[in-house]
Amino acid sequence: MSSQWVDKPYSLICTDPFSKDSSHAAYYVATQMALAHNGILRGLNSIYLQATHIPREDLDVTRDFLTYCQCWCESMHHHHDAEEKVFFPSIEVISDVKGIMERNIEQHRAFTPGFDLFHEYSRTCLSEDYDGRKIRSLIEVFAEPLTRHLHDEIETLRSLDIFDSGRIRQAYQRFEKTLMVTDNYRIAPLVFGTADRSFEGGIHDFPSVPFFVPYVIHYWFAKRHRGAWRFNPCTIWRDRRELAFKA
Repeated sequence: MSSQWVDKPYSLICTDPFSKDSSHAAYYVATQMALAHNGILRGLNSIYLQATHIPREDLDVTRDFLTYCQCWCESMHHHHDAEEKVFFPSIEVISDVKGIMERNIEQHRAFTPGFDLFHEYSRTCLSEDYDGRKIRSLIEVFAEPLTRHLHDEIETLRSLDIFDSGRIRQAYQRFEKTLMVTDNYRIAPLVFGTADRSFEGGIHDFPSVPFFVPYVIHYWFAKRHRGAWRFNPCTIWRDRRELAFKA
């Protein structure tokens, strides 16, 4: 494995300060959310690092890479929409503190304009017009506020340890069920292909699923957009691998 994998340029979230603390569900929720956010960051880094090395003359590759970018954007939309519609309102009810998650919602708004421009480019760019430098420049517009939000939200979740532990866990479980209702042909291969089971010494089982689920994803759901998943930094079994296109 090369020294530059997908833990940069946008830094991952360390869970060590809280992931081993089982005294309150807030620490479990913060850990799970951090692992989900790290998947988002690995996907973003994978796109950024490979963008300028995609062979423009190979229209199949450029089309697949643009599809990969689209799927990453769709996954982001799905995650943050579920937070705002399901999880954050539940936390407000549990805490009885109006606007307790408002800062996180404001951070969503901060990166949305640049993110939307990137999503639009990935959806409308023709394969023959692909420009890796354009991809990078679009990412650079929204990456800093997005990265700050993904890190800051974990601290917000850790601070929920003053509220009822059982209700916090139940709220997160409802949120997880909402996330599972998605386009598995476009999202599931991305989620598993950006999850690193060796992260922090392999102490996390994320996503935690029965053993057969990666097989179902690989042999069924991933088939529809098979070419797009070559850009994942991990296999569907969550094992690290070299980037397909790199310096």
